[in-house]
Amino acid sequence: MPRRLSRANLTDTLLRDCRRLLLSARGRFFTRPKPLEPALLVSLSSSDVERLLGEHHFAPNWDMSFAYFGEVCNLRRVEYVADHPSGYEWWQVHVRGYHHPEGLELTAHFETDPSESPDAHVDRIGIDIDRGLEELESVLEANGVAYRSLESAEVAALG
Repeated sequence: MPRRLSRANLTDTLLRDCRRLLLSARGRFFTRPKPLEPALLVSLSSSDVERLLGEHHFAPNWDMSFAYFGEVCNLRRVEYVADHPSGYEWWQVHVRGYHHPEGLELTAHFETDPSESPDAHVDRIGIDIDRGLEELESVLEANGVAYRSLESAEVAALG
């Protein structure tokens, strides 16, 4: 006898399928070449990085953020900054991870939170790579994770 779908199950199925469609479109139409920006190299897997950063209030990033070729993790931690000179109050530390021949390459930057300030986020107002890397380094150091800064020539050019 066929199983009847309840309205709740039907809604859940529809939402799941819409999310899969959006993620597929993101990967197909919104994937960009990986930017060559300062990075830290760690000897951890992407799941280890996700677990470690998750323990420090980082969460998987919004599904609709741009994807970069070779990206294997994408996490953010939202922060309230009442006195930022830009006047924006909601910010995020955004960490992306990529496979590297010697481990996992992590990039980080501090930027406006896209859910609160979408235009400022897209326009990259107040983006601060140094502050993002400092935040990432502090988490790695507090947890005894060895890392090294990559020189520009060592950053993996993927994509």
